[in-house]
Amino acid sequence: MSETTVSPLQRVPSVDRFRGFVIFCMIIFQFAEKFPALGVVSRLAVHAPKENGIYILPNLTLADLIAPAFILAIGLTYVPSLQRRIEKNGKKEAVLHFVKRYLMLIGIGITMDGVNDIIDGKFDEPLPLMFIVLSVLVLLGGLAAFILKLAKVKKRAKYYTVLSWYVAFVGVVGLVVAAVNAVMLVTGKTDRSFGHWVVLHHIGFAGLIALPFALMKGERGHWLRLVCGSVMFLLYTLFHEGNLAGDLFNSNRELIDEVADGGFIGGFAFGSMLILYMFFAGEFRRRKHKFLPPVALCVFAAVVAGVLVGVFKTLPADTPWPGAISGFLPINKGSESPSYVLIAGFISLFAFYIFELFNGLKLSFDPFAWWGKNPILLYCIEFAVIGGLNAALEDTFKSMSAPVAAAVVIVVTVALTALAYLLHKKKIIVKL
Repeated sequence: MSETTVSPLQRVPSVDRFRGFVIFCMIIFQFAEKFPALGVVSRLAVHAPKENGIYILPNLTLADLIAPAFILAIGLTYVPSLQRRIEKNGKKEAVLHFVKRYLMLIGIGITMDGVNDIIDGKFDEPLPLMFIVLSVLVLLGGLAAFILKLAKVKKRAKYYTVLSWYVAFVGVVGLVVAAVNAVMLVTGKTDRSFGHWVVLHHIGFAGLIALPFALMKGERGHWLRLVCGSVMFLLYTLFHEGNLAGDLFNSNRELIDEVADGGFIGGFAFGSMLILYMFFAGEFRRRKHKFLPPVALCVFAAVVAGVLVGVFKTLPADTPWPGAISGFLPINKGSESPSYVLIAGFISLFAFYIFELFNGLKLSFDPFAWWGKNPILLYCIEFAVIGGLNAALEDTFKSMSAPVAAAVVIVVTVALTALAYLLHKKKIIVKL
């Protein structure tokens, strides 16, 4: 974990803006959800299959697009970032750094879940208690790091290194627990989730899966990413649509859906998505006509259109459209269904293409670009500050009038944007 680093690399505006847009939606809309008086705005962060979500397709809400879009933001810079680190520090050190980075993301996710376990009072359950202890140590370690920073202790970098490896260790523990849970689900030893698997776990796990494919070099590596990502996705599709004989579920979709966001098994869907995103990132970089989409994106659009035709043709006639489950590749975020991965992946890529069209636009007021330079820091601040506010004032938030609720959300948005601008102005980027 680096304390703060100034990036010497030239940044791509469209990437920063897209990443900032995604993290802005993830944070602000999640906060706005706490205020029912805001009406449709409070529903922007609601996932399927909840009835009050904003549905754009059967069983797919706007909020369901955020995690795939965030993974795309990683895929856009994954290969160039890894290659530059290899050139600077050598392959071994670069690979180790990336492994630690993505394990730390899982570790941070585990810590956030541990805090939620503390709030929920899960001190009498062995597994949550273990994660609570691990999480408390992360929090105490982070507090000590902050004190060392304020005290300007000269040798604090060594402490930061130790802390970062501990957070990565917490990530390993979380990954092992998730893998054991997956094996027990598949073999019929249990029919319940052990918990502790949400968006940061998926991002970290996807980053680990994609690392060997990011190491592939040149033109050959570029096309191998397309082939390998597609094969992994097809294998996941076969499993998702099948039904194991020895488990306790009626279908594999139900098995995967038992764990939040698909758990360890569903992580392979996001892993294949990230590998394919790396391929599309290469296609965006190499295209000659900057205002035309890559040919591969047009082919992808045709595939998605075919899937949508199958989905709509097999919808139950007597089921309301918003949460409807089709007979052909049903859209289902809970199990990271193949149709969900394809459709959300295409929408994310198309959204980035829109940002790409304005890549040459230079703005003095560029809030999404500011947000995009420190997404993990802002996400952690959101969890600590906004999460704390919600824990203390949840009942008050629910009873607030629309004008007061709007004022609170605006103040929080302006404050976080001001922080993002300050970090941008001082050229400070906090990295894992």
